Amino acid sequence: MKATVSQPSATERVLEIEVPRERLDRIFDDKVKKYSREIRVNGFRPGNVPKQVIATRYKEPISAESLETLVDEAVKEACKQNSIEPVGPGKVEKLDNEYGKPVFVKVLIEVDPPVELKDYRFNIPLNPPTIDAAAVEASIQDIRRQIAQEAPVERAAQTGDVVASRYQKIQIGGQDQPLPQYPVFRAELGKGSIPELDKALIGVKTGETKEVSFTFPADYPNPSLANQTSSYNLLIEQVLEVKLPDVDDAFAKSVGYENVEDMKTQVKARMEESATRQAREAAWEEATRRLLDSHPLQIPKARVHNYVHHRLEEMGHHHKDGEGHDHDHSDLEREGEMQIRRWRLLDAIAQKENVKPTQEEVDLRIRGLAMRYGTDFESLKANLRKNGRIMDLREEVKAEKTLDLIIGFTPA
Repeated sequence: MKATVSQPSATERVLEIEVPRERLDRIFDDKVKKYSREIRVNGFRPGNVPKQVIATRYKEPISAESLETLVDEAVKEACKQNSIEPVGPGKVEKLDNEYGKPVFVKVLIEVDPPVELKDYRFNIPLNPPTIDAAAVEASIQDIRRQIAQEAPVERAAQTGDVVASRYQKIQIGGQDQPLPQYPVFRAELGKGSIPELDKALIGVKTGETKEVSFTFPADYPNPSLANQTSSYNLLIEQVLEVKLPDVDDAFAKSVGYENVEDMKTQVKARMEESATRQAREAAWEEATRRLLDSHPLQIPKARVHNYVHHRLEEMGHHHKDGEGHDHDHSDLEREGEMQIRRWRLLDAIAQKENVKPTQEEVDLRIRGLAMRYGTDFESLKANLRKNGRIMDLREEVKAEKTLDLIIGFTPA
């Protein structure tokens, strides 16, 4: 077999391969032997069909299959001989199979171009915010509210109460709106995202009907409602007084701490850990931006295609609609190219710096997931191993360790 290689671009290789015809003939004969044992033909016992009968009757499909096998084998051999690692199936651009002559095939192969690393140690400071006593106190107040008791009251609603109301009429921008499927909403007065609405509900009592008018804030989470003037006609179903537990040792023990002092210490430690994590992730994001800006790298189309296909499967979508038309996935393609570039650069740095995740680090990640999902460590680990997700976790840990090296952060 003869093979020559050309390089039209950084991500492409063209193989021109010439294979002796005798090799195709041998593949054809082997397939005839195989099918003579498997195919049932009337008049012959199973497994005893003469090879000539098979070769004559099924010549066309066996010839096509033999040629396909030959091309696959020849491309693999040529790639191995020339140290080419394809990132996807090759595209046959030319195939000559003239009787009595060698088989000629021209194949376009996509490859990953080599990564040429430049400076990547950016040493980005984290600068997490200081967690002071007021921040700890605010966090403890949140814990109090989570386990607070609510009791209906006959008095007028005041700041801190919860008002349960039923929509009777809704107008937005002067237009009547359909009532929502679940027409009852709860407002914790003084804590809502619409201060005007909270203010309008102060003073209401159970059983009253209240007409409230307000303007949605400019930063309202639903952009379509931002700055819109609205009016609600509400039936006040309940006014509930929120009774917060006292901050004492009994309260601290009820939420998993030894006493109030231990609660404050651990809450502060967790808040500091969270602040450091957020600052660390922001530094990772900045490092990634700098890395991508300073390392232009071409990505094979096959890798981007595989990324888009995988993402669409995750979202439950398909490449084509019911009529077979391709959808525009340019946003996903750009996302895929960026993510693949990021992965290749981090992987190259990890190899150069010998960054490897330890089993202890992977187990720590699994323990964190187990706590989040409310399951035990061993069961989750076994399930992750069964689904092939352990390798994904190892890659995540390796990427984070590599990013820490880039920003100059050493975990405690």
